Amino acid sequence: MAEREEREEDRMRTVLVVDDEEPLAKAIAATLDLEGLRTVLAHDGEQALSLARALQPDVILLDVMMPGKSGIEVCATLKTDGLTSSIPVILITAKTDKTDRMVGIAAGADEYLTKPFSPTQLIALVNEVLAGRPIEPRLRRADLSAMPADQLVVYAQELRELFERERIERQALEQARQRVEEVDRLKAAFLSTVTHELLTPFAAIGLALQVLQRVGDDFRPDQQAALDNLMTEIAGLHRLINGVVKFAELVNKRREPQPGYICLERVIPWAVQPAAVLAQGREVDFRVFVPADLPQVYADPELLAEAVFQMAHNAVKFNLPGGRAQVQAFVSGEWVVIEVTDTGVGLTPERLAVLGQPFEQSADALRRGREGLGIGWTFV
Repeated sequence: MAEREEREEDRMRTVLVVDDEEPLAKAIAATLDLEGLRTVLAHDGEQALSLARALQPDVILLDVMMPGKSGIEVCATLKTDGLTSSIPVILITAKTDKTDRMVGIAAGADEYLTKPFSPTQLIALVNEVLAGRPIEPRLRRADLSAMPADQLVVYAQELRELFERERIERQALEQARQRVEEVDRLKAAFLSTVTHELLTPFAAIGLALQVLQRVGDDFRPDQQAALDNLMTEIAGLHRLINGVVKFAELVNKRREPQPGYICLERVIPWAVQPAAVLAQGREVDFRVFVPADLPQVYADPELLAEAVFQMAHNAVKFNLPGGRAQVQAFVSGEWVVIEVTDTGVGLTPERLAVLGQPFEQSADALRRGREGLGIGWTFV
């Protein structure tokens, strides 16, 4: 039985798929696997050349545009190497220009497959090449010897121009990548500086407020009210800046999630406490229900707390005096649900469509003078 399986494996045709876009390479491989073909993947030119020499595949599917060696260069190398020159090569390209196709064929390609293509087109072309019957007559390398010298000069010039275009394109892509890396580095440095410069003053402000609280017994009612209002506004500003910093950290991937098993009975009341304080000042009936017997959940406690706070904060901030807001957690099937409800102004279908996009706010909310940057729901 094992020997028969080995013989069947030996008879399987092998297709080497060369593409730097891993999802496309895997999709091609999966399609060919269903046809009973054995597929091997390579993601750059050097790897393709090495595998082609070692495996001697029955056909090579080769993407034209790749980093490093282009598909044209790899094809030309394969066709001038005695070990691989007889292996059929199908070039995969998004280009439809006739000159580009002729240059590829001049480099030794047996067939062209133009993106986008269907599984049926892919299978048909591979089977035709494996059977040795091209779908339509193609220009072969052997035909080059019969061409007039001036036409060969034209093809050679076109080949040089194509190589030069691809070299310039790869150079431009590399320069763009370096610029993106430099921008990311500057953003990271800016974020670090801003975090320190914005958050440091709150330490001094907090100490000053604590001193004022100690002598609060001597304050007149209006002075105490002013102090309470100041503390509320400072807490809100601190939370706003913290939110911006956390949002920037997530966008710049400076903070990776650190999940663990957490108790919602502890996390949720702590997370929504600033929203509860805000609710008192705005005369909103704010309630929290978290059963003690809830199972633990696997999540990043800091990010989960931030998401719950943002929902609760919005429920209070965009509510009306005398309104209600509620945060509750409960089990539903295999899930633990955290639900925030309120009697606020709500959202139109148009606003719901952009909910969660950074810096998006309702125009009505802005006219009402509600504070915020529109990044709260991005955390959620």
